[in-house]
Amino acid sequence: MKNKKTGSLSKFFCFLGIDWSGAKGKNLPGLQLSIAKPGRTVPLSLQHPSGRHWSRTDVLAHLINLGRSDDCGLALVGIDFAFAHPFVDCGGYFPGAMVSPGSAVALWKLVDTVNIDQPHLYGGAMFQHLEWGGYYLAPPHYKAPYYQSRRRVTEHAARAAGRSPSPTFKAVGADNVCTGSLAGMRLLHRLKTELGKRVSIWPFDPVVQGETKLVLVEIFPSFYFYRINMVPAKRAAAETNFLNCALAAYDSDGVAPNFVPAGKDADEADAIISAAALRYFAANGGFDLPQTIRSKACCEGWIFGVPASFDSQ
Repeated sequence: MKNKKTGSLSKFFCFLGIDWSGAKGKNLPGLQLSIAKPGRTVPLSLQHPSGRHWSRTDVLAHLINLGRSDDCGLALVGIDFAFAHPFVDCGGYFPGAMVSPGSAVALWKLVDTVNIDQPHLYGGAMFQHLEWGGYYLAPPHYKAPYYQSRRRVTEHAARAAGRSPSPTFKAVGADNVCTGSLAGMRLLHRLKTELGKRVSIWPFDPVVQGETKLVLVEIFPSFYFYRINMVPAKRAAAETNFLNCALAAYDSDGVAPNFVPAGKDADEADAIISAAALRYFAANGGFDLPQTIRSKACCEGWIFGVPASFDSQ
């Protein structure tokens, strides 16, 4: 990753893939972490120290500790949620609103403020809010008056390259990414508040030499399979050879033949492929965005590994 102040190549000491969850509750089986070291070794699942399932606040605490540590180098962390809502298509996150956040940082703060009474970083209070609730296709507003099936620029690019996530304002259906993204925006706000320049949220922030310890990027595990013409469904969890073929495509060793991943929706397998993809793309142009795309991505975010070579108009 090119450092904006020095132009030097930052060297990551670890690559942490996090398969996120927006579900209600504290300890979530679908919240899975996997860590890869430099080289080719297979990513290893990271268990909670107590042996229980991770919670979102556990992940927040783990990342804060990682960002505060001076014992290690720079860590690259990928998390599976949309880092912002669409902005470019309508010139704002909430078109028509009297006062809409003008930046991703302001959006993260807004989401955290609206949900301040929600435990475990849950973000669902946005759906009942008098001003913002009408933008989300979610209970109780299934006929949300301001809902539009909008897409970010990175989602158009991901679709052109193989697979796109669901719209960020749609909080219903099995492909719902909305609840996880709102919880994730709360996480980003808390990280910025706690760590300051020690965390760089890409592509919104620069990496500050001597200060930044943690670089966060948005990931989309399904894309990493579809990109190499593999359709995951449940196969990533059910078939070891399938997962190992995908890992090999990202220059990674495979899991053991008797590997049985946790999570009912291939969650652990998704975390493992994400850690391998983080390591691969960090060395193969993952941070390279042309300026015309970067200016848009700085409003909406960008899925790490999605190529920017497409017609965005």
